[in-house]
Amino acid sequence: LGSMSRAAARAAVRDQYKFFTATEEEAFSVFGRAEVKGINRIRAVTDVHCLIAFLVVVVIMLWLDAQARLFGNVLRLSEPLDFQGRLCGYDKEVEDLPLGYYPNPYSDMVICVKACPKTSNDGNFTLPDGPMGKDYVRPAYPTDKVYGQLCLPIDLHLAKSIVATKSLQTEVYKALGLVFTAQSVVLVVLMVPLITSCIFIIGLLYMPTAAASLAFSTTAVVLALVAMIMDLDYDVLKSIPLYHETHPFMLVAQPYFRNMCLGGSVIFLGFLLMSINAMARAHRVFEECLAAIINKNVLITVFASLCVSVVRICFILHVCESAALLMSIINPVEVRLEVFGEWHHVQRVSWSPLFLKGILFYAFGTFWILEFMGFCNKYVTSQILCHTYFSLKAKNTRGEEIRHGQQNPLWYALSSLFRYHLGSVAFAALLAAPCRLIRFLMGFFVPDRPNLQNSLNQQYRIAYYLFYPLIQLDLHVLRFFKDSVWVMLPLKGYKYMDAARRVEGLLNRCRGKIPNLTKFTSRIDSFLKLSVGLSAVFWTFFLFREPRHGRYHEVQHLDAKEAAKGLFVTPEHSPLLAVPAMFAFGLWVGNGMLHLVGMASESLTICYCIDVEMAGGTETDALYVPASLKDCYKDLGGGESERELSELIANDATGI
Repeated sequence: LGSMSRAAARAAVRDQYKFFTATEEEAFSVFGRAEVKGINRIRAVTDVHCLIAFLVVVVIMLWLDAQARLFGNVLRLSEPLDFQGRLCGYDKEVEDLPLGYYPNPYSDMVICVKACPKTSNDGNFTLPDGPMGKDYVRPAYPTDKVYGQLCLPIDLHLAKSIVATKSLQTEVYKALGLVFTAQSVVLVVLMVPLITSCIFIIGLLYMPTAAASLAFSTTAVVLALVAMIMDLDYDVLKSIPLYHETHPFMLVAQPYFRNMCLGGSVIFLGFLLMSINAMARAHRVFEECLAAIINKNVLITVFASLCVSVVRICFILHVCESAALLMSIINPVEVRLEVFGEWHHVQRVSWSPLFLKGILFYAFGTFWILEFMGFCNKYVTSQILCHTYFSLKAKNTRGEEIRHGQQNPLWYALSSLFRYHLGSVAFAALLAAPCRLIRFLMGFFVPDRPNLQNSLNQQYRIAYYLFYPLIQLDLHVLRFFKDSVWVMLPLKGYKYMDAARRVEGLLNRCRGKIPNLTKFTSRIDSFLKLSVGLSAVFWTFFLFREPRHGRYHEVQHLDAKEAAKGLFVTPEHSPLLAVPAMFAFGLWVGNGMLHLVGMASESLTICYCIDVEMAGGTETDALYVPASLKDCYKDLGGGESERELSELIANDATGI
């Protein structure tokens, strides 16, 4: 009888959660009343292998930094190099020869000269491009300094063939170098998303609907304005002599950038119109989340997030400087050329293939480090929010609870993070973004429902077998890379995947009963982050599109004052190829502050769900819930959860 009653009890539990829990473990991992007190107990170090891998990547990046400063010279990105790799007017052997000249206009081999030859009497020039690779002497021909520090033929068609960019790598290097070496302007650009995100945080506290509407409408308008200016610039740039030959990829990419801006404008405007009702429902939730953040015990998270954002900006400036130096490293290579009908190998220089791979690795490391900073920030924020929600006391060495002298939540968050959980942070920083992207794309084809194979809905069953590999990947990996993990991990101190499974089970058990606050805030919050990231794109485009005014021995660069003056000047340059990188940097900087909204909604939801489970599953008996949060849930009324449950029942989704 005992075994039958136990089986009946398990069956009852499975039936209770049948629509949402994906595994039996999720259905039975219910929180006990004493569990949450474990937040202040001694923890174990988690995911050490990921921390070791992360440190290896950091060490390699430091080595690349050293190599960049030892062998790099950003002048190579804008000034001429002779065929031996010497920088005209800079390296010792050619320091008094500042200009580049092509003795053979049908070859790209350059020599350094003091002045541009005007007639054939201005000397003879030798190149190692004769028969059998021997030196070959040629007389001078008429040239003029019409492009940068290069002496080009008077014949325009011949000049075009000489300066034509034949390598995508070269054009991208020079485009990124122009932006990355203007450190003061990059700083101004990165300060924009930081300041904008702070303004949005304040706006969401007092006027959430107005703040979100203003953000989306202005983003839509500015995207359309940028697209229009791109078209105007395109006509101007095409008319500049030699511009088409020196910037072919940029001119090809311009229509795609313009279309993306127009498409983004339509998307933001459409989202604004479609989300007006959602904003009205989310108004109360945003107020509650921001009120939790400005609580006197939690307000420190705002300053911690601000500090992390500043560190991110400093790191990005360092990355820009190092990347420009890495791109400028050259190596000697042997080039196979046809000379007088015979093929020969000629010694030349080109961009280093080793450091091309190094740049790609440096970009990967930059991504990992910036994500690492972001997840550290999320850990600290959620730790302090959970600490405040449950008002937990510290424990002495004998495990006895101290009723007075509550621990400083920031100090405990930082100490527990650095002593125990950096490995878990490194693990999530590496995999969260790609997993979320894959899951987002899957959402267009696979319903967000567990146990599709048991559904009576024929379409769901077909989707299960059709996308079986993706569904299994989601079941065992993808669904665990959510921000909700950063609430469970500080609470319980598990390894990352253990914390992810526990919190996923908790939220799935509560679906259909307790509204998840992130359902009201997540989409609006995501579009706000995009809006802030795009602000970096706008200012990159406007500040870097005016004429360059570089002098010799200086990379053609801007300072902030000059960039501001050039806003209304006819452009001679377009920074489009650098825009994707600046967009990514803007997203990271803006997310440093805006993550507070998402983590507040995640933390309040999960803490409330735990609170309800500890009270035996009755919402009215929650032990720790603040009065304002209880009123918020009362205002929501559970309608969203009941609607979600009724939709599942209507679609004949059955459980485990």
